[in-house]
Amino acid sequence: MNSFANNAALALSFFICLSLFSPLAAAPDITPVCERLKHPDLCFSSYKESYLGRYLPDNAPRRTIASIIIKIIVNNASDVSRNLKTTVLEGPVPLTPEVRAKYGLCDQDVVSAMKELDKVRTAMESRNLKSEKYDMKAAVGFVVTCENELKSVEAQLPDKKQFNEVVALKELLENVEDLVRLVG
Repeated sequence: MNSFANNAALALSFFICLSLFSPLAAAPDITPVCERLKHPDLCFSSYKESYLGRYLPDNAPRRTIASIIIKIIVNNASDVSRNLKTTVLEGPVPLTPEVRAKYGLCDQDVVSAMKELDKVRTAMESRNLKSEKYDMKAAVGFVVTCENELKSVEAQLPDKKQFNEVVALKELLENVEDLVRLVG
């Protein structure tokens, strides 16, 4: 699994554990939680790959840890943005003007999603549940727009790697959006 997928899996699994289960020391049955999310397979695989829990105290507040998870997701989004720029926009493969424009728009959408995730983290810290949900929805919306931009030129894409990273980021954010709703 690539770095982005590992970090995404780690972030999601941690958010699940900390938002819905109090004790970190126990290994909770996450089946009922994962089954309620839009992408349950991602939830299960993320949880199985998680290792971050052993580095946090058992009594860490859930919202504080969720804030850390949002930061991890922002880092993943940053990786997607960097890959879009270095591999595609500045890469050696010639692109048609239309494809180049779509990648550029997609990159702007990922950057906007990162900004929304920062707002989500701030809302979590201030316990502003309404803002959390609104900002999370906006973050997902930006990544969905990015995905749609790339889908519109999918047949012309030189490499599906970046497209797959955008889809994985979208699915991760959709699961986190579901979790925000569940714990709210």
